[in-house]
Amino acid sequence: MFAPCDSSYAQSEASQAAQQILQLRHPGGVPAAQHVSPRSAWGSPQESTRVAQQTVFLGESSPLTCVVDEGRRSPEKGPASAMQRTRLHYPIPERLDANNSRDEAVHAHKTKMEMQLSVDGAFSYPPADTCNKLLNAYFTWFHPCFPILDRISVQQSYASGTISPLLLQSMLFIGVSLCTDAAFAQTEFTVRYRAKFLFYSRAKAIYDAGWESNKTTKLQSLFMLSFWRGGPSEERDTRFWLGVAISLAQNRGMHVMSKFSFQSVEEEKLWKRIWWALYIRDQQSAAALGLPPRIRDEDCDVAMLGPDDIRENEAITEAPEIFGTQQVEDVSYPVEMAKLAKLLRTIVSTQYLPKQSAVDPSSREKLHRQLSDWEYALPHELKLDNAESSRGLFLTGLLHMTHCNLYILLYRSLFLRPSNIHMEKLGRIALEAATKSTRIIEDMLSHNLVQHGPTHLITHAFSTLCIHTIHCRRTAGMTRKLAEHRARLCLLGLQELQKSWDLENWVLDLFFRCLDDGTARTLRLTDVLTSSGHAAPQQENGGGENHENDNDAVTPNGTGAAQEHDPTLSMLTPTLSNTYTDLEAPGDLFGLFNFADDLSDVVGPTQDSLNLQNLESLYRFL
Repeated sequence: MFAPCDSSYAQSEASQAAQQILQLRHPGGVPAAQHVSPRSAWGSPQESTRVAQQTVFLGESSPLTCVVDEGRRSPEKGPASAMQRTRLHYPIPERLDANNSRDEAVHAHKTKMEMQLSVDGAFSYPPADTCNKLLNAYFTWFHPCFPILDRISVQQSYASGTISPLLLQSMLFIGVSLCTDAAFAQTEFTVRYRAKFLFYSRAKAIYDAGWESNKTTKLQSLFMLSFWRGGPSEERDTRFWLGVAISLAQNRGMHVMSKFSFQSVEEEKLWKRIWWALYIRDQQSAAALGLPPRIRDEDCDVAMLGPDDIRENEAITEAPEIFGTQQVEDVSYPVEMAKLAKLLRTIVSTQYLPKQSAVDPSSREKLHRQLSDWEYALPHELKLDNAESSRGLFLTGLLHMTHCNLYILLYRSLFLRPSNIHMEKLGRIALEAATKSTRIIEDMLSHNLVQHGPTHLITHAFSTLCIHTIHCRRTAGMTRKLAEHRARLCLLGLQELQKSWDLENWVLDLFFRCLDDGTARTLRLTDVLTSSGHAAPQQENGGGENHENDNDAVTPNGTGAAQEHDPTLSMLTPTLSNTYTDLEAPGDLFGLFNFADDLSDVVGPTQDSLNLQNLESLYRFL
């Protein structure tokens, strides 16, 4: 598939993208690129949805819809039922089709843009062995969470060298973000962030040039680019890329796909998987930032995701070591996450409306029942105590942390400002959920799985950290020490997530600045920033354990055992530390914080509401 390197792009200063890529080069830092000729330049779509790509979607409120409906009622148009499934999509005249390259000026411009992309290295890749490792990371850690690709189609197009450059660069960006430390050490890169920026920049350049004509490929790639975590002032952040993807999906009518007929069952399943991935991410990011979601339930007519939409009909027969194989928990996980995303939307819309003066207690009780019913109805393989492999423990942990975070959102206001003893008792549900989340974090840390979690795990860990921090300020003695230890585990989890998603250290610094002086002295940053103010480098193999045996079975009752006794009373696993007790924080291990032995200076009146408002403002950066 790979051809000898075309190194001309390394000399180019024709565009800012090329300059940024060149800036990544340092001795031993970025591998020599290999050039791959792009798929047919500006070619026509190579998917079964070609007809859909030659149409435009207009919704029910469009004036054109009522006119077309009236015309379709005439007898000569045939049965109304047949027309009903094709309405709302209208054909684009060939002369107006953006993919039509008959115009010589347009064709010349596109040819020039393709040449520029080639010069800038957008069609260049690292050696095949490195690509294989990164693609394996994609299908091991990302695809089970967001199955937006057809595994067989990707395998076939990759093997034949016809895979979309935009899609491949986007997949490599995700893969280099989530690959194990051991796998990354075997690549030609030395700094993970620079490798991520390299692939992100190439994918971004291809998208900006408008080179990719396949709209489904665009959607899939845009979804991956939404995991780029730039600086706080960067406009093209998660919400930007996610918004573009949602806009494109809605322009195609994905939000009302129940009204359509599809050329194949597989096409319909793919659309549903993409749409629900967008929905899940939109609700998660909107809730974390306190911003309105771009997808509103009342605008949509899409059937709930089901196991049959996820289940693959055939297994990979070639190169399963690269593209992996579907496991039983892979089928159930996206379905249950979609259900939780719906509940998240309901919680935010009923408990956190800006003009809402009071929350209806009955709505909280109803949501509590729905959360309990969801957990009771979980498939066996996703029960918290039933994980039988690292993959199972990983997906189960992510799912139940999301579930716990919904309880925290539902009861957080009562935990912070209880109006009476009954409300205080209800508020403790948020604390119990945070404690359960911490147990899950510890289990995932002990198996070196936290690093591979998606970005919403950052929000969940930080939300849990905030609850433990507030609880720490309200208590004394052993209860306080336990709260400190749980906060420490959350910080350790955030430190692991920093390897993959560039969690800004200054955000954690700001977290401590939001606290009162006493608590800040108890939970304070120590070795996070260098003298220059930049993040101190992290040890790539901090856990001292590689992931070559990530699929080895774990004790089925491993998680359950953690629940039989409070894990904060025990030592961390030998993988993390074998010489310190649970209440000691060695500087080289925890790095982010120190704990004071003397607690007398931090026991005092609380000002939780003000402090938590400051803490909540950090979500947009986490």
